[in-house]
Amino acid sequence: MTSPRFFVVARVVGRDGALPIWKERLVHLCSVSATERYGDSYYWGADLDGEPDTLWGLEGYTHPLGFFIDHVSSDIFKREMALVDSDSLLRTQQGLTSPDYDLHHYDEETSTPGSFLKRWDDAERDGTTSHVAVVHLWATDSVKRAAVLARLAEYAAVAKKAPLDDTNGLQSAVVLRELKDNTLATLWVRTRTRAAFDAENAAGGSLAALLVGLKPLVAKTELHQSTSFQGHIGISL
Repeated sequence: MTSPRFFVVARVVGRDGALPIWKERLVHLCSVSATERYGDSYYWGADLDGEPDTLWGLEGYTHPLGFFIDHVSSDIFKREMALVDSDSLLRTQQGLTSPDYDLHHYDEETSTPGSFLKRWDDAERDGTTSHVAVVHLWATDSVKRAAVLARLAEYAAVAKKAPLDDTNGLQSAVVLRELKDNTLATLWVRTRTRAAFDAENAAGGSLAALLVGLKPLVAKTELHQSTSFQGHIGISL
């Protein structure tokens, strides 16, 4: 039996003016991630929700050891994190235990097929200028979460076959099951442009219809958007 891929969705809250320096740090972190035994995705962008120095990242690994041991033990990671601390890039507290590192840990949902990281009919599948949306859905209980995950996977399966261009369609629709919170399901969506996401989420769009349909199962929903600028995605595929 093949283990599901392990993902971390990271929100990193930076101090004012930190984004250009974060981009320098991420050059080296992305480079070393691509060489790691279990490394698969290391994809970063800048917040579009009113916090311009906040980062959003998707880290993906073929095994959790990649995140918990391999990546953090590399000399480059230790060097770059020391520079992050010396430059005081976080907003409220420096160090790896800072609350400014807001991380969720996941297995990819595979019990219902559908989740996808890339499409082979996408000429820009490895592009680093995509629009990214993170949809967090807290189900009313763990049983309802299973139903939410199944609906998200069904949505992703349909989206993978839909037309894709700069104004429509999804490049990624990753369905994620949070490991520490048994009510949280997350949909990580990537489109070529913001306009393509807006079409998906507008009244009459497929994502908007999905979220309306999930309301009876969900206690709380959050939507976060970012524009990617650096990294790699699905290099093991």
